Amino acid sequence: MVINPPKKTKSERAENQKHPSAAQLRVRRFFGSLWVELAVGGLIVSSVALTLLEMGIETNINYQSNIPTELQKIWLFWLLRINDFITLLFVIELSARFYAASSKANFFREFWIDIIATVPLFRVLRSARALRLLRLVRIVRLIGVFTRLSQRYPFIFRRGSIDFLIVCGMLVIAVLFGTVAVMHFESAAAAKSAEVIPAEEQFSLENSFWFSVYTLFAGEPTPIIPRTIAGRIVAVFVMFMGLTMFAIFAGTVSAFMVDRIQVEGRVIDWDEVFDHVIICGWTSKTEIIIREYRANKVYDQTPIVIIAEHDGDGGRISTELRENVIFINDDFTRVSALERARIHEAHTCIILADTSGGRTEQDADARTILAALTVEKISPRVQTSAELLHRTYGSHLDLGQVNSYVVSGEYGAYMLAQEAMDRGSMGVIDELLTCQRGNEFYRYDILDRWVGKTFDELLDTLRKQYHAILVGVHPADGDEVIVNPHNYTFRTGDQIVAISEEQLELK
Repeated sequence: MVINPPKKTKSERAENQKHPSAAQLRVRRFFGSLWVELAVGGLIVSSVALTLLEMGIETNINYQSNIPTELQKIWLFWLLRINDFITLLFVIELSARFYAASSKANFFREFWIDIIATVPLFRVLRSARALRLLRLVRIVRLIGVFTRLSQRYPFIFRRGSIDFLIVCGMLVIAVLFGTVAVMHFESAAAAKSAEVIPAEEQFSLENSFWFSVYTLFAGEPTPIIPRTIAGRIVAVFVMFMGLTMFAIFAGTVSAFMVDRIQVEGRVIDWDEVFDHVIICGWTSKTEIIIREYRANKVYDQTPIVIIAEHDGDGGRISTELRENVIFINDDFTRVSALERARIHEAHTCIILADTSGGRTEQDADARTILAALTVEKISPRVQTSAELLHRTYGSHLDLGQVNSYVVSGEYGAYMLAQEAMDRGSMGVIDELLTCQRGNEFYRYDILDRWVGKTFDELLDTLRKQYHAILVGVHPADGDEVIVNPHNYTFRTGDQIVAISEEQLELK
């Protein structure tokens, strides 16, 4: 049954038909630069720091008993101007991003907090100046920058650095929120109260900052306790954030140490890795392929390099199979990942149809084709075997002269049909398809003394002398194996396919 996809609306079709202009592409490339992202991050941090200082001076002027000095007025004047200028820069940045965005809806979903944070520029509501603190959330975008920068480091350190970066970001947000919130609530209440509060117990900017730090790390509001309900709620929130971040930090350190223990002593000398097997992608078939290689006496010591985007090798593969297995956490469609796996020195490259991460079958086949064609281009000597989910895409691999490919879904259907029509045939197929037990297929170069013999003569020779069964021949001038040919005479350069319990030593 063929299910037609739902028809797109007129607006959706119009959106898909729009192509970005040259100016839009230049703007996208500009904002995609690491230096631009770092500059935006620096402006974010500067804006938040200036806002805190500005609010501290305003609180001192509005709620403290002392008369504001001229120096405080001057500082406040310039802080307001500098912060407004930074906010104006953010307005320009967001306008440019909106212009270059391919989808306006996605733009608003991604930058709605940034848009709210620009409200204080228009001075409609003075209280809206606190919304500048929302700009701190944009620091999360810097995680992507650090992720790209950390690609040059081993995965275990890369993952740990990102986790620690998240924890540090949460710490900064908790401290800043606690400082501003408790200073605002407590100073306002103190100004309305007739009670005289000693200076060391007043929630000035400095005291509010240290209150947030102590509360976050000590788990209790020290050295002074808020007098208002709102201030106490802020203290409870900061304490809860402290407990949460401590749990995250402990889990991160534990996972980091476990990974270090797992890879201890596994220093990889890439100069010693050659004639190896590269497996692109991690699926349920990956471990099966590794077991097949380990069960084959010819390839049981062959190094295997796995290129896949995963969370490390711990727990992903059985302990007994980890010897001579190297993991690279990267996208196997990238040339840099293949070169890191020493594709030029490899013997075989197996590309799996990887549907992880929510990819569709079409996306998985597209990635398989891209990787296979890339391997053939940069290292034609490597024997490339690819897995497809749909045979219709096989023509792309044929055009790219990829050595071989299999359509995994079809073979399962063939086996089910054979078992349904001929009961017991699956037992034979099951034994022949694995190297872990019984007989299997082997391929050999033909010996000089067999040149000129017929298929039937060599079939009898192999059966009597080697206890093997000849099933096919790969002609020297052909691309496919001929199974059970009639009246075939062997020539120089031919190869044969035989069934035996182990690899034969033909002499």
